[in-house]
Amino acid sequence: MLSAQARIAADANKLLARVSLLLPTAPTSQPRFFRPLPPLQLGTIDIRDSLEVLGCSRATTTALASLFQAAQAKLQEASQTSYERTMRGLAATSSEGDQACNGASEVLRTRYMGDYVAARNRLRAQLLAEVTAARDRVASSVESTEGRGSFSDEVVAVLERA
Repeated sequence: MLSAQARIAADANKLLARVSLLLPTAPTSQPRFFRPLPPLQLGTIDIRDSLEVLGCSRATTTALASLFQAAQAKLQEASQTSYERTMRGLAATSSEGDQACNGASEVLRTRYMGDYVAARNRLRAQLLAEVTAARDRVASSVESTEGRGSFSDEVVAVLERA
């Protein structure tokens, strides 16, 4: 005679065998007709000249250019990953394989590259706008304290009355 645990295990195996027949088969990780995609041609730009025109020091220019390069790399990676995911999804829905994807591939490549360039240019404009705003804030604070040295408003008022 089987123990209670053995009977439970046997019944569970029977149930799992029936359930597995009802479930759809697992999809393959990649369609058999999907070939590797060539990488998108996502160019980079250097922001150093623009930063120097704004009057940034060499150290500041180097730091901000490095930050901008890292942000561009992340944008490139996100664009490439999104493009590949879209193309795999498209290929998985088509029974014709690569032939159905060829026409869409060029359209999608152009779209993803254009979106990347637009995002990169927005990032550049935002960074330069922030640098310009910081420069203007510093310039206005220097103008308002010019001639005072490090004296507080109260000290300046006393000195002016004397």
